[in-house]
Amino acid sequence: MTGEPPGEEFGSRAAGSDPEPVAVGDLHVAVDVDAAVDGDRLAVRSADGRIDVSADSLRALGRLGSLRESLPERVDRLLDRVPLGVHVDGVEVARVDPGVSAGPLARALGVAPARIDATGLAITVLRGRW
Repeated sequence: MTGEPPGEEFGSRAAGSDPEPVAVGDLHVAVDVDAAVDGDRLAVRSADGRIDVSADSLRALGRLGSLRESLPERVDRLLDRVPLGVHVDGVEVARVDPGVSAGPLARALGVAPARIDATGLAITVLRGRW
């Protein structure tokens, strides 16, 4: 990690602007977080009525499960009701849209309620972004 701020591909809002609150049940959440997970960049941003999670690799995304387990139960339950986009190296690999079922691949991989974008996942794997 170079310490440089992530590029615009790491979120849908303009760099330098304030995060836009996203309704999560009765909560309004504004997120603007940059982190490193084992040297891989991870960014979480709220904008346009959804939360975008962007990472350099699938491995970095895999570490988010333990983070979710540490949230209070009330907040964790509400996360399934928020539109969420998941990107690796600028390619959408999964998304959560409230009220839309996860599908068999996501359930088999244990990432429900997210729906897997098989094309995006294949592109990510072919790029070697494990």
